[in-house]
Amino acid sequence: MIVALALFAVMASAGAMPQAPVVQDPASAESTTQEAIATPPVTRGISAQAANEAAAAELESTSQTEQDRQDSQGTHQDVQNNIQQQASTTSMRDAAETATPSSVSSAGSVPASSPDAAAAAQVTVGAIRGVLFRIFPPLPTTLPAELAVVDTADAEAVSPQANAAAAAKDLPSTPAPATLEPGLPQSGSPEPVSAQAQLQPSYLLGTIHFGTPEEQGIDYAILEKALADVDTFVNEANLDEVWKPDYDDYRWLSPTQPLSTMVSKDSYAMARSLLPDIRVQDLLRMKPWSVLALLEARGETGGNTTMDARLQRIATAAGKRLVHLETLQQQLQALDCVPATEHALVLDERLRTPWILRDESAAAMGYYRSRNLDAWLADIDHMYGLSYAGKAIEQRSRHCLLEERNARWVGQLETLFQDGPSFVAVGAVHLVGAEGLLAVLRRDGYRIEEVPL
Repeated sequence: MIVALALFAVMASAGAMPQAPVVQDPASAESTTQEAIATPPVTRGISAQAANEAAAAELESTSQTEQDRQDSQGTHQDVQNNIQQQASTTSMRDAAETATPSSVSSAGSVPASSPDAAAAAQVTVGAIRGVLFRIFPPLPTTLPAELAVVDTADAEAVSPQANAAAAAKDLPSTPAPATLEPGLPQSGSPEPVSAQAQLQPSYLLGTIHFGTPEEQGIDYAILEKALADVDTFVNEANLDEVWKPDYDDYRWLSPTQPLSTMVSKDSYAMARSLLPDIRVQDLLRMKPWSVLALLEARGETGGNTTMDARLQRIATAAGKRLVHLETLQQQLQALDCVPATEHALVLDERLRTPWILRDESAAAMGYYRSRNLDAWLADIDHMYGLSYAGKAIEQRSRHCLLEERNARWVGQLETLFQDGPSFVAVGAVHLVGAEGLLAVLRRDGYRIEEVPL
C-alpha cells in the first residue's frame, strides 16, 4: 500500500497505459535470488499483534500486582489463561505473516511481534481525525531592531513640531519621548499593525488515489466552497503534463529481463489473473513497483476519474493559479528509487498471499472514509506478510515516497501559506506521522483546525 500513494499522478499524466514493446513470455520463469538482510527494519508502524501484546503485558502486570496482594495462585492461573486467549486473536494478515517462506531471507519467517510493543500504547495519542484542515500561518515576529527604528521615526516626526509650537507660545518645550526597553511599544504611540489579521487561512486536503466519491465519503460541494475562498490550487504534480519518452525507463524493464524472470512462475501467473485488463506484453515490461501499485489499487488505472484529477479540473475551471510541488519526473524518481531486482522480492511475496493485497485495499478505503489517517499509516508500516528482507526494501521505498518528498514540499507550502490563501491536495498519508506535513507545520508555529468533510 506504499507505492499506490503516488501512482495516479503518473497514470493521469501518461493518459492510457503506454504500450510496451512486445516481449515473448518465456516458457519457464525463475525467481531472482535476493541478498538476505539479517537486520529487521526500523518502522514507526503499530501492528494489531503488537497492540495485543501490549494489552496482554498490561493485563499481566496488573494481575501480577493483584496476585501479590492476594497471594493467590488461582488468580495467577486465570490471568495466564486470559493472556493466552487474547494473544490468539490475530487477523488473517498476521497469520499469513508467520507463514512467509523462510527461503526469501536468511532471517527466516518474520515473527508476529516484530514491531516494538511499547510503541503500541501510543497509537491513540494525538490521533489525526479528518482529511481536510484549515491552516493558519503563525504571527510574524517583529525584531527589536525594527521596533527601535519605528520608535525613532515617531520621535523625529512628533518632537520637532511640538517643540516649535511650544517655542512660538513661549511655553516649555516638550521633551522627546523616552526610549523604552527594546522590543516594547513606545508609550502613547500606535502599536504596529499585526499582519495576522491580513493572513487568511489556507486548506490542506489529504486525498486517496483510487475509489469513487461514494466510497471515499467525499462531498465535493464542500471542497468547491473551500476552493472558492483561495487564490491558488496546489497538488503533487501536473496531471496534464505530457508523457515524454525519457520517462519510459522509470516504468519499463529491460527487454532482456522481463517480469516473468524476476518472480516465480506461480507469482507471475497470479499477477496475470489479478490484472486481466493489462496486456501480457505490457505486464512483462512493467517494473515491480508499477505492478504493486496497480494491485494495491484494485487494478484501477486512474486517469481523469481520480480524486486528484477531478480537483485539478475544478480549480482550472474556477480560474485558480496552479502550483505543483514536484515535476512528473521527480515523482517517477521517487517511485523507482529501489532497484527493480530488489522490489521484485516484495512483489513475489505479495503475490504468494494475494488476499493480503485485497484486505489492505479495503482497509485503506475504510481508514480514509472514517478519517482515521494515523491508523492507516500504522497499518501501512506493519507491512503484513513480508519477510525481514521484504520489509527492509519496502522501508526504503516508503522513505523515498513519504519522508523525502515531505521534506522537499514543506518549505514550498509554508511560502505559499504566507503569500496568500491556498488549497493544497496531496496524498492523505503525507499528512500524518512524526515527519508528516501536519506535524512539521505545527512545529513551525502553524495553527491547524479540522474541517468536517
